[in-house]
Amino acid sequence: MATAIGLRKRGITNILVIDQTREFRKVGQGLDLLPNGLRAIKYIDSDAYEKIVENALKPIQASSSKPHSTNTVGKKEHSTPPPKKLWRQKNIHGETTRSFSTDFQSWFDRYGEGRVNISWFDLQTNLRSLIPMDDIKANHKCIHVEEEKKWVRVDTASDAIISNNPFAHWEMMKSSVEPSTLTQDTQESDHKSFYAKLVVAADGINSNIRQVLYKNDESKKWVEPQYSGFSAISSTIANVPSSIVKELDTLYIQGEQFTTLHNNSDNLAYPELKLLRIILIRLPNDTIIYLLYAPFAIDSFLNKSPTEILELGQQTLQKADFPSILVDLVGLSSPEKVSHRLFYMHQINPQGDSQPHWFKGRVVLSGDAAHAMPPFMAQGANQGFEDAAILVSLITKLSQENGLNDGHKMMKAFEQYEHIRMPFAEKVQGATMDCHQWTQQQWDDFNEILHRREYPSVETLGEE
Repeated sequence: MATAIGLRKRGITNILVIDQTREFRKVGQGLDLLPNGLRAIKYIDSDAYEKIVENALKPIQASSSKPHSTNTVGKKEHSTPPPKKLWRQKNIHGETTRSFSTDFQSWFDRYGEGRVNISWFDLQTNLRSLIPMDDIKANHKCIHVEEEKKWVRVDTASDAIISNNPFAHWEMMKSSVEPSTLTQDTQESDHKSFYAKLVVAADGINSNIRQVLYKNDESKKWVEPQYSGFSAISSTIANVPSSIVKELDTLYIQGEQFTTLHNNSDNLAYPELKLLRIILIRLPNDTIIYLLYAPFAIDSFLNKSPTEILELGQQTLQKADFPSILVDLVGLSSPEKVSHRLFYMHQINPQGDSQPHWFKGRVVLSGDAAHAMPPFMAQGANQGFEDAAILVSLITKLSQENGLNDGHKMMKAFEQYEHIRMPFAEKVQGATMDCHQWTQQQWDDFNEILHRREYPSVETLGEE
């Protein structure tokens, strides 16, 4: 939708957005849009930027006031900034090893652009409102693309049976089913075909179009996402005993909403458990959400009951020498409310001989379909918006130069897209896997690289 909005803004209106969802409803979770993603959105369409930021900030404002910067929504002066908040990472002794702000204004003051948290549904709704209703087709699952002379045929199925996506970050893993068996099946359904000069495939980590592009050649091994090596166990616990809440507040939380705890000791019996960390989210009424991230093996999760998953989490915390208060907290979880998931990725290795292109003919991959990564740096959606920004720029240029009828020009445009985006997405993907071990200085240095880039520039779009 972001790509469609950007192209419409630039005069290209013969666009169709097709989506397999049967209807747009409140599913998914919240996500963070950081300065690099918001800058990309603003380049794509300033109206989209204003809608997203204003909608995202409403829940944290006590009134209609907005951030006081002159370069935010509406470009108005506001005297009351939102409260400053910190997300601290601490060791098990309660010592802060790293921190960053979570409010819009702190990021804006530092990088010239803010940070917002928005629900997936609200983000989707804001974008969808900028596209004519007739240009969006829900309940159209893409099942095949076929190159024809000067066209691509896109085959879709409606009223398809869509099972859970085992690779999505927000899906619960079914304890009795292996990921490889959780494919998307279709029942007898309505089939339609559309013809396009160009297809942008932004259909997620479990991309059907990626499967079609890679299935018949040496790229076949790149079809499915690879396990990142990390898994998660999480739950919301209401009415936590006051003794536990008081101890957690005193030792670790200390008035903040978000706290990440890890054991950075060099004396662990299992050194790999230095990678383990637990995020505590403090809510009112003695409610705590925890997310336990650890380098679990895949077979630790398969065919396990929720009770066994909880026991695994507690045992792993004990092995990593975490205080008993955290083991006890996890033990309070109700098995039926426990979520556990494996994190997958489409690993980027541009130096590798077998690394496939992100395009084939008139079809180009974008977002998670090209470079899915775990959510540890909140860069999945942000990198997708950066993809959209450069595709908008390149496709607009192709259209202006009659390149949509020239296969060679189209290939050159997609090669430029890869040349700009692939190395940077690889850098971000690598940082996502390593950032949990960074010092404050390493964290700050990378954020300088990530969030100070401008649109347009040679770095972001290949343009001066």
